[in-house]
Amino acid sequence: MFQKSFIPYKGYWSSPFSRWQMSFQNINAIELAAASARKFFEVRGYNPALFDGCVLGMTIGQPAWFYANPWFCALMGNDRISGPTVSQACATGATSIYTAAAGVEAEMYQNVLVATTDRCSNGPHSVWPNPNGPGGQVISENWLMDNFNRDPYARQAMVQTAENVAAKCGGVTKEESDAMAVRRYEQYLMSLANDREFQKGYMIPVEIQISKKKTLLVETDEGISACTPEGLAPLKPVIPGGCISFGAQTHPADGNAGLIVTTREKARELSPDKSVTIQILSYGYNRAEKAHMAAAVTPASEMALQRAGLEVKDLAAVKTHNPFSVNDVVMGRLMKIPDAIFNNYGSSMVFGHPQGPTGTRCTVELIEELVKIGGGYGLFAGCAAGDTAAALVIKVS
Repeated sequence: MFQKSFIPYKGYWSSPFSRWQMSFQNINAIELAAASARKFFEVRGYNPALFDGCVLGMTIGQPAWFYANPWFCALMGNDRISGPTVSQACATGATSIYTAAAGVEAEMYQNVLVATTDRCSNGPHSVWPNPNGPGGQVISENWLMDNFNRDPYARQAMVQTAENVAAKCGGVTKEESDAMAVRRYEQYLMSLANDREFQKGYMIPVEIQISKKKTLLVETDEGISACTPEGLAPLKPVIPGGCISFGAQTHPADGNAGLIVTTREKARELSPDKSVTIQILSYGYNRAEKAHMAAAVTPASEMALQRAGLEVKDLAAVKTHNPFSVNDVVMGRLMKIPDAIFNNYGSSMVFGHPQGPTGTRCTVELIEELVKIGGGYGLFAGCAAGDTAAALVIKVS
């Protein structure tokens, strides 16, 4: 599908992900992402003037979001560029990368910065006039929680859509759900081994101002909950008769992640190791039947693989945005993904879900894993609101 789109080795970053209402709760997500980008440029020795375009991915409104992309670009150090702001719920990361790659393929851009950011903490509470309401009562919406709890089309909560898929795809027991949650936590611990050697390959510490005289350096993910069989066993399903407990799903979070999409020649120039080549091969998408969000991930993945001319047996690593344990149970069954390549070093179910940057961080970790094992093909896929999903195939040589 793509032939000209490449990512420099180490041309990517993620901030730590901070569980909502923790250290990042009161910082504008655009300003935080710009600060992270500036630190990334400093660490890698990049000049922000090299970019001729930017794709900004966000899903949760912030003050001055009306100016989102051009404001971000000015704050990160290049006030001569802008570009689209992408908002596609949990598929924002993958779709932002796709948008940048399409721009490079069309020769609209040469060097695109993809920046994705969100703050689930203290999200907006929207109010609309309703002159016909009793007494002029307004229409209001809690941007985050109201939409988690009710799809306006399917009229069900997201956790119910996962239970629907679990029931339809041969049934998933609570024991299977718990076992998957424990496995994903154990894999996250892999990223913490050797003094966080894996995470330090891409994670940019964030310094925040907490008072006029005091700053706080956030170097690691915040709010991670340990997950054990003994801890999960007594937890009841969120929906009576279901299989998903609070311990087998992700948590809202705050953070940002980004990467550079450019030509083969520029990617090599910007890479600290010229022997590593990272290519974006394809993108896939799908919309499942109403109220079956997790079911969209498999066909989106199959589309991306088909467009890349690959099969599951060709993959060296798979990463997913898995808000519920059921996502990976069902996807693993349907696609026959070997456990040994499935979500090593962590996934959003454990490190949290800021929405816009979730898929971007997963893609960054996918690249790092592929480099670590000597190259190969990698798949990222994840579901998104509205029973949708998006997927990317990456090749590391």
